[in-house]
Amino acid sequence: MPSASDFIPLNPRDYLVLFSLTAEERHGYGIVKEVENHSAGSVRMDPSNLYRSLKRLINNGLVEESEPRSDENSDQRRRFYSLTSLGRDVVSAEAHRLSRLTDAARARDLIPGSRRPA
Repeated sequence: MPSASDFIPLNPRDYLVLFSLTAEERHGYGIVKEVENHSAGSVRMDPSNLYRSLKRLINNGLVEESEPRSDENSDQRRRFYSLTSLGRDVVSAEAHRLSRLTDAARARDLIPGSRRPA
């Protein structure tokens, strides 16, 4: 069985898709909006790229398709996606890796105004 470290480093778009699913399950359009929100609009994900990423993440056991929602306001044709436990471990490991890189960038004063006191 694969471990989280087998997937690190993640493709940035895959990280954003996984990150978008950390709070709750989402349908495709919800994932796109969450990716745009968390990337401050710098990452645009068209449907073909999104579903290509989702297919890869599902095949790798990081994401799974959720059961259709049964509430009356939900469109039954929408597919919802959620993280698997491995997917949660992978997105967490990648977040830690990125945090360490950010700390290194701060230490070299590459992020203006964010240098930590020594």
